[in-house]
Amino acid sequence: MKLYIKRNNIDSGMSFAVYDHAENIIFNVETSVDSSVRMVIENQSGEPFSMIRLNTFLFTYFTIRCSRHFYVLIPCLREQFSFAIYGSTYRFSGNLAYGKFVMSDSDNKTMMTVEKTVTHNGDEAFVLDIQDEEHKMFMISAAICAASYQILAEPNTPQVCC
Repeated sequence: MKLYIKRNNIDSGMSFAVYDHAENIIFNVETSVDSSVRMVIENQSGEPFSMIRLNTFLFTYFTIRCSRHFYVLIPCLREQFSFAIYGSTYRFSGNLAYGKFVMSDSDNKTMMTVEKTVTHNGDEAFVLDIQDEEHKMFMISAAICAASYQILAEPNTPQVCC
């Protein structure tokens, strides 16, 4: 299943929309900022299926609540970017500069690829190719975390949190 994540150009924060191949919006990501950044992924009827928090208390990390599970994603910057994922056996790694990421299972089988691209309208987007339909909601949430982290890593992007 191929999906596209685009950053909403309406505001300068971390608001996204998830599109299908025909550019129909499937999910919206509503963002609110208080002591942390909170993103809620909703379907078109407004029903939330995932809540993401970007926390910057002692270090930067994400928490995801979706499908009755709780995950913690801790960004690790070494030779390549990765998320240490607590609550799952998946691994998420890639190249932050090029916007190319892979989520794989414990047997190193690719479950999702994420790649930064430019749409025919000239907008930047991420293409998600999800192989594991059963965990689709978690994979979309993890891709939103990667896109958010990439925004924070951009040199001219103002920091959202204090």
